Amino acid sequence: MVDVEAGRIVDVLADRDAATFAACLREHPGAEIICRNRASAYAYSSAVREAAPGAQEIADRRHLLNNLSSSVENTCHQHRSCLRKHAEAERDSEPRRIINPLPPPALPPTKIAVRTVDRCSDIHRLLRQGCSVSAIARRLHLDRKTVRRFRDTGLTICSRPPGMAAPKECWNPSPPT
Repeated sequence: MVDVEAGRIVDVLADRDAATFAACLREHPGAEIICRNRASAYAYSSAVREAAPGAQEIADRRHLLNNLSSSVENTCHQHRSCLRKHAEAERDSEPRRIINPLPPPALPPTKIAVRTVDRCSDIHRLLRQGCSVSAIARRLHLDRKTVRRFRDTGLTICSRPPGMAAPKECWNPSPPT
């Protein structure tokens, strides 16, 4: 038994028996919401009605999602022949025209992605200025292998990926020079 609001374990039940659970609820009054597994082994409804009549019983999210995915899988399995026919008909027909295409999903930039873009930009800027790999490594406090890796990737025009602010210079691949 866990107090979610306080973030602490209240008690550990010795078994799954409803009488044990009812006794535990009586020892720890004040339960308002009881989240439980819906399996018949956890037949606590009678215990809740008896020991905490004002509490609301809810099913936990994990088991609800598990039940939903099982139901979807079973339904797909039962209708696989008609789903296959539909998929074959779609494949043989003319492709649908997309009226309003969705933009590609853009993830929010992470610190490491921003740092990588900035590092790439700095390395290629210094390479264009004629600096050597060793000089760039010293100036940017990087290992020479890191500088060579950025140099050899072929990422010479570096722009930020979708979702990153203000283009700088480091993601559009172009052939190595």
